[in-house]
Amino acid sequence: MKSSLKLFFSLFLAAGSFTAFAASYTDGIEYFKAGQPDRAKILLERTLDDAGTNKAESYYYLGEIAFVNKDYTAAAEYYKKGLEADPLFAYNLVGQGKLALNGSADKEQAEKVAEKYFKEALKGKNKKDAGLNLAIAKAYYETGTPGYEEYMKKSYKADKKFPDYFMFEGDVLVNQQQYGDACGRYENAIYFDPNCIEAYVKYSHIYFDINPTLAIQKLEELQTIAPNSAIAQREMAEAYYKNSQYTKAAEAYEKYMQNPNHFQTDRPRLATLLFYGKRFDESLELAKDILSHDPQNFVIRRIVMYDNYELGNFEAAEQAAIEFLGMNPGDNVFTARDYMTYGDILSKQKKYGEAVAQYEKAYELDNTRTDILKVLSDTYERNKDYVKAIDTYEKYMNADTVNNQRVMDYYLLGQICYSAGQAAQDSVELMNMYLLKADTMFQVVVERSSTDYRGYLWRSRAAAVRDPELKEGLAKPLYEETLTVLDQDPSNKEKAATKRVYIEAYKYLGYYNYLQTTNPAKKNEAIAATKDYWNKMLELDPGNTEILEALKTLDSL
Repeated sequence: MKSSLKLFFSLFLAAGSFTAFAASYTDGIEYFKAGQPDRAKILLERTLDDAGTNKAESYYYLGEIAFVNKDYTAAAEYYKKGLEADPLFAYNLVGQGKLALNGSADKEQAEKVAEKYFKEALKGKNKKDAGLNLAIAKAYYETGTPGYEEYMKKSYKADKKFPDYFMFEGDVLVNQQQYGDACGRYENAIYFDPNCIEAYVKYSHIYFDINPTLAIQKLEELQTIAPNSAIAQREMAEAYYKNSQYTKAAEAYEKYMQNPNHFQTDRPRLATLLFYGKRFDESLELAKDILSHDPQNFVIRRIVMYDNYELGNFEAAEQAAIEFLGMNPGDNVFTARDYMTYGDILSKQKKYGEAVAQYEKAYELDNTRTDILKVLSDTYERNKDYVKAIDTYEKYMNADTVNNQRVMDYYLLGQICYSAGQAAQDSVELMNMYLLKADTMFQVVVERSSTDYRGYLWRSRAAAVRDPELKEGLAKPLYEETLTVLDQDPSNKEKAATKRVYIEAYKYLGYYNYLQTTNPAKKNEAIAATKDYWNKMLELDPGNTEILEALKTLDSL
């Protein structure tokens, strides 16, 4: 394990590792106000018995969470416990009033009962409490009972700078899909309280799909104001992740995971981010640790497969793929990338037939990904299934309307047809069919890219295979054209790749002319041409003993 990961894990174990952060129930309240009740509940329950926890307040928010989740029995119990913990914490009375408004067939009677709770809550100095009046306004609004505006006015009158007032106005506007106006209210909340964490979070959520840069900037601003807030840290990490800034996301998540109010359920996200940040060793170690406690974790099973593939542990990756793709996904789904990765793992081990099956599954899942067809065609070719390789590549070319059949596509399809022709030499008819098709593809390359020697070269090669004994010299004019194109750049004779092409062309043309020496009428001319080509070849490949011996035989003709 890398030292950085050891340090990471040590942060969870060291006795003094949390000195920069203090576990607090207020983190749970921040999550609730930011619209994340399920996470809020975890933190509020986790910190309920902590010395610094205001139990009456915690119970109130637990009641609010239960109300949101429509567990009204639990909500009533929490509000009751809150009053038992502190009878003066009047928000729990508001909660009981809200329950009275909710679910009663007799609306008039329900409102009378609720008003008794609300009047009790607003006794004495509480009458002008902006927060309590706002809580009552929310009770009316959340139960669909007319009259919330009255208490909104009372809240605003009590404190015109109360940030929660503007937050609620923003939430109401969000429900009305007036997102721009809602963000304006959240900005008001921040203006009057720069530490209003939930305002930054909700603002960033609205803006992320519109302007992710602005949303991230708002969260970065929040980081400077509340660096130790669990939700601020988590939201920052999530925003980087959604914006594909994986390195920053991993760093932010590592910081967040040091916070005592982090969630264990976020560890898989960190393992995922480490993978996307190309920190495969660390991701794999963390993933293995998670699996030791949660062996059926779908996301982590996937990451183990991905990490092992990237690390070149192909046998381990294959086993991980079998285990992962053999899972019951439940509410999760297997993706085209999952099957593509499994196919890549098998291809690396030259198990092309098995890889084909995985690529086919990937394409079935997402037939908009034309790139899968290209990989599938290549794998068919490697598995020597040339018919399917050609058909699939043609399907790829016809489907890839964005690139409109690039020159390289004709070139690659031509090479597949060439390979098919070479493999079909037991059937002259089949061989010629594939090679003529290859020639057609390479002719398109020549027409569209006339200064690129490769189109000419592969036309030459296809013709040479069709005329193995050089009886017709099918490749002669094509190799000559290849040399003409190559000669336009004198440096081609110095480059390794093009030097080999020169040698190939000189060898063929020399041998073709050598075969013409049997014709008395052409003998002298053929000998001269043969010597010319083979000597040019020796200039580039002076140690070629085959050609040296062949030149000697010319003297005896």
